Amino acid sequence: MSTPSEEENNIRSVGDFAKYLGLSRWTVSRILNGHSGVHEDTRERVMSEMHRLGFQPNMMARSLKGAKTGLIGVCFQEIESPILARKISSLQESLRSRGLRAVMEITSGLPEAERDIINHFFSLRVDGVILIGSGLAKDDPILARLARESVPVVTVDSVQDIPLPRVDLDRSAAMGLTLRHLQQRGHDSYALLGLESDPIYGARRIEGLKEAALKSGMDWEASFLSLKIDNRRVWSYQYGYDLAQSLLQLEKPPRAIIALNDRVAIGAMKAVREWGYEIPRDFAVVGFDNLDIGQWCEPTLTTVGQNVAEIIEKSVGLIEKLIAGGKNALESPVVMVQPKLIVRASS
Repeated sequence: MSTPSEEENNIRSVGDFAKYLGLSRWTVSRILNGHSGVHEDTRERVMSEMHRLGFQPNMMARSLKGAKTGLIGVCFQEIESPILARKISSLQESLRSRGLRAVMEITSGLPEAERDIINHFFSLRVDGVILIGSGLAKDDPILARLARESVPVVTVDSVQDIPLPRVDLDRSAAMGLTLRHLQQRGHDSYALLGLESDPIYGARRIEGLKEAALKSGMDWEASFLSLKIDNRRVWSYQYGYDLAQSLLQLEKPPRAIIALNDRVAIGAMKAVREWGYEIPRDFAVVGFDNLDIGQWCEPTLTTVGQNVAEIIEKSVGLIEKLIAGGKNALESPVVMVQPKLIVRASS
């Protein structure tokens, strides 16, 4: 390993770094801030040398001078959900590809923790904030501070319709796709496994089902049975298995199962098979989230894909526009991403 030269050891600022590279401070600053308009070879050279030298620009000092820090604050409820973990991973990749860095914090679903985290982001002088699954209320006082500080904020699948630019999955459309598919398969009665146990996203999907049922002229009470287990908030394979056991004990159970997520659906399929039934001949099962395991279980699982990549790209795109031009740069403060029904053998 070569020993750093005296000049390399004396690099303390962006100006020093630019002088060492023989480039203008303006060019290096644009690259570090993720801006366009710089030749790709130059960008690659700057990033390569920065990593080789272990040079880390003083983001706070740069921000105090009015420059961008290149930091995006990201907070989310938890990391145990596979679909949420996928969103976080996709978000980090999307930001990195634009020369931005994520500062990530977990709220554990607590609004007070979310407020503290946002205040921490202020102290870091982040360029923007992305809130995933935000639990903030519409009148939360932190929203007023966000407006005063003029910090660009985008929410993704927030619990409430807080007055911020947001990207959401169209869950009503997802349920319309699911119901029409099962109707085409000849079903007229439906078991909802676990949807009611999720008071936020599950509840939105129930509303979507009600809208679709109304359009089809269906009687909700006669056609839909909702099952949940009180005080159970771990929506796992076991939860789906237990719910299906309750369903199968009924004299005339609905033969189309709509599950809260893929894990609940797969747990339900195990119970159905243990009772001697065949899928989809005797029962059809539809999940939600399009996890990889759905392609490997037997039978393969029909599910609703959230189009995670599009959700994240839209979110980062909104943040970029807000940072560059403020809210006036947005065509619409609300972006709805359309789901996709992936039909497989379980239905």
